Amino acid sequence: MRQKLSIAFLFLLVLSLTSFTHPLKATSSLIAFNADSKTIKVECKVFVDDFLSSLGRDMNVNRLTKKDKSVIEKYFDKNYIIKVNGKKNPLKFDSSEYSESFNLLTITFQESNLNLKKGDKLLVTNTLLFDEFGFLQSNRMELRFPPFFKEAYFESTKVKDSFIHTF
Repeated sequence: MRQKLSIAFLFLLVLSLTSFTHPLKATSSLIAFNADSKTIKVECKVFVDDFLSSLGRDMNVNRLTKKDKSVIEKYFDKNYIIKVNGKKNPLKFDSSEYSESFNLLTITFQESNLNLKKGDKLLVTNTLLFDEFGFLQSNRMELRFPPFFKEAYFESTKVKDSFIHTF
């Protein structure tokens, strides 16, 4: 009897551990400013299952349709805000790369013009996946803005977190 309970417990433990896709709820992104061309480039990595769940739709990440790209742009427009002096910098989908072995989707946005000067104020707000996962979610960002600063790291762990910098 004791052995049957142990086997049942072990089975339930294995079942409960495998029913979750992964315990880490995180995104990672890079925001890079090119001082020569005065452009900004944004790249973001998300776990595919979490991202699709947050989008509330299924899509073939190996072959995104025009509609899929539009849905991704709208989601980022709402949840990934980059403002300079209060003016929003829109993100336009450029490309994506899916790594099935890591369950990872890398989304790259088109470079956009950004003429920065001393005294300008940068605000970055990243609320990706917070609607879906709340306090479990963490969004890590690396910001590169030479010549103003080489690298800065920021992590949002709640909806009200923002990175603010005056150049």
